[in-house]
Amino acid sequence: TIGADGRNSRLAQAVQAPVYEQHEPVTCWYFSYWSDVPSDALHVYVHNRRVIFAFPTNDGLFGLFIAWPAAELRTVRADVEGAFMTVVNGIPALAAILADARRAERFYGATDLPNFLRRPFGPGWALVGDAGCHKDPYMALGICDALRDAELLVDAIHLGLNDGGDLAVTLAGYEQQRNAATLEQYRQNLHLAQFKPMPPEALALRRKLQGRTEETRRFYLANQGMVPREGFFNPENLQRLMGM
Repeated sequence: TIGADGRNSRLAQAVQAPVYEQHEPVTCWYFSYWSDVPSDALHVYVHNRRVIFAFPTNDGLFGLFIAWPAAELRTVRADVEGAFMTVVNGIPALAAILADARRAERFYGATDLPNFLRRPFGPGWALVGDAGCHKDPYMALGICDALRDAELLVDAIHLGLNDGGDLAVTLAGYEQQRNAATLEQYRQNLHLAQFKPMPPEALALRRKLQGRTEETRRFYLANQGMVPREGFFNPENLQRLMGM
């Protein structure tokens, strides 16, 4: 049985999958969709301990997702629209593109966002995606991680069921591969989602990437897990970039 049923996985609960690297929620999110927005670009802001994602989506709508520190949940929940518009109006460029827009849907909330890794396998079961590792949405890693985990798990099961294979061994390898691919990002994401200062070396790298479109594209592909991280975050490449 494979559990791909999210952070509140019933399978994980049924088999009592061990949890590690656990941390309480650090942000709360609310979002909705607007029509008549004159923008087809992705907008990302980290401003005044807020995270804002704004982007075009299906049916001519424009999504707007905002995160606040989890400690502010009660205040935000008491007046979601007011809290939303306070953030929007604090960013002139965002306020400008929403000035003549109309909200097309109600506000939705995502407020139960724990951070953890689970052991992703056991006798007769395995976990993928958020069921096995749930991160705060800050870096938007979930979908890429789920696809990666599914591929790793398929390979592990295939090898384990082949002649001479040992499924217990290959599934243990699946956990090791998943952790090698995700643990650094998990910790980085948790650090940033708490609005802690970026490490100096990470900030220096981002400054070097300013105005370098292709290098920036490669950085985000690797940082989001869409291509192997070692293709970008290796000593030789980082030394080359920092020497620019």
